[in-house]
Amino acid sequence: MEKSKLDFLLENIHSLAFVNPFAEKRDEIEGAIIIQMGWTENLQETNSKFTKEFNQVLYWVEQGEHSLLSGMVNGYESSVRAEQMASLAYFSLYHEHVDDLDALIESKESDSISNRKLFRKIESGIKRRRSLVKGARSALWEKPEHLFACFYQLRRAFLCLYNQIVGWSEPMRALRARVWESVFTKDMLSYQQWMHQSVGRFPTLILGPTGSGKEIVARAIGLSRFIPYDPKSGQFASNPIKSFCPVNLSALTETLIESELFGHRKGSFTGAMRDHPGIFKTAGQYGTVFLDEIGEVPESIQVKLLRILQSGEFQAIGKDSPSFYEGKIIAATHRDLSMEVRQGRIREDFFYRLCGDQVNTIALRDILSVNPKEIENSVYYICSKLFGGQGAKELSSKVVYRLRSVIPENYPWPGNFRELEQAVRNIIVHDEFVPLGQGSEIEFDIKKVFANTKLSLNGWSRVYAKKAYENAGSYREAARLLGVDQRTIKKWVLESGDS
Repeated sequence: MEKSKLDFLLENIHSLAFVNPFAEKRDEIEGAIIIQMGWTENLQETNSKFTKEFNQVLYWVEQGEHSLLSGMVNGYESSVRAEQMASLAYFSLYHEHVDDLDALIESKESDSISNRKLFRKIESGIKRRRSLVKGARSALWEKPEHLFACFYQLRRAFLCLYNQIVGWSEPMRALRARVWESVFTKDMLSYQQWMHQSVGRFPTLILGPTGSGKEIVARAIGLSRFIPYDPKSGQFASNPIKSFCPVNLSALTETLIESELFGHRKGSFTGAMRDHPGIFKTAGQYGTVFLDEIGEVPESIQVKLLRILQSGEFQAIGKDSPSFYEGKIIAATHRDLSMEVRQGRIREDFFYRLCGDQVNTIALRDILSVNPKEIENSVYYICSKLFGGQGAKELSSKVVYRLRSVIPENYPWPGNFRELEQAVRNIIVHDEFVPLGQGSEIEFDIKKVFANTKLSLNGWSRVYAKKAYENAGSYREAARLLGVDQRTIKKWVLESGDS
């Protein structure tokens, strides 16, 4: 490879190796490399998991690395070039083993034999590239087990965000990029070198409307945490799938919240028939506790959560000695917490401990206002969850067609993705969906909605109650929205066949 082209490639791969893969800058760097280096006709050995453009970039990386290892490395002795060559080696080694990493992630259960096999491949890859990385300051290359853990996290995080946060409109691209930063920060190289343990324990606060996918975002962050690899045992320190621990706080009484989170000793209160460790005890150092509807917790629980956020310390009910939690906490709410603070329902010190890393999910109507075709991506994702990939191919286009026939123009989707998921279920089962109207906020053609249904007034009450419950996420909130007694809402929902 010509030296001028190799110079250009080193400079750009140094940036590409540690850039946010969901940010616009990634596309810009890839495009610049292809414009400068050119296209290769009949490109061989491409990976079907990557785009045509990215396979071309990987080809030039392979060619550049080959040139360096064939002797051109001796012409690059400055500290700047040393860092750039190490970045190219990192980029090449990681993508060389993407298929192996995917197999490891898909296996779900830890397998020491497969782990050791891939670890040896990475050790071998480092040895082959020793001349490229010997002048770099990064400590990544001195500990192959740490580099293996970094690659495992990197691929796991990419797949979580790519597969779970669906859609390619600008709002969804921005959300994926923001979530990636919540995991890796804006400086991924420093994160992998020395920040991974501390940043991994930073609390994350997710805000957004009810049904807008806050738990999906929380799960993506939780499943993307850094987990060390131990070459002696051939095991990672934790199974990422089992380490995500969600709790819906709005569904529990104050006593149950305290017991569920912090645990209790046998006999510490009426009904405590045995010891219960609590989620903060069982989640572990590399676990993630997801506190959904954090805006619903009473002040007494806020004080105890504040203690964990400050020092990691907590105490089970009835126990004298404290315990310590070293994992991550993610909290979510549909409420405006700054307003809750001003009105005295949320402690100010508690709020500031939570909001250091904040992610905002997006209402479905805002996504569709940018690109109405995003409904197709969302329905396909829902069908995939329900019936797998083949079922989604068979059903999703039919569901979208039916949805468009019954949904009023500019329907605001007050229940967001949760409402859309129930709409998909209704169409698959009954071939109908009745949108939930909320007074004057929603204007639609009532004749169009009722055209293909013969429900009685009582039937409509049950449908209406069920939709309110699905959108609100709890009987209490649904009752508040509709201005009726909570017991009435529950009765109607149960009568509708949904509990």
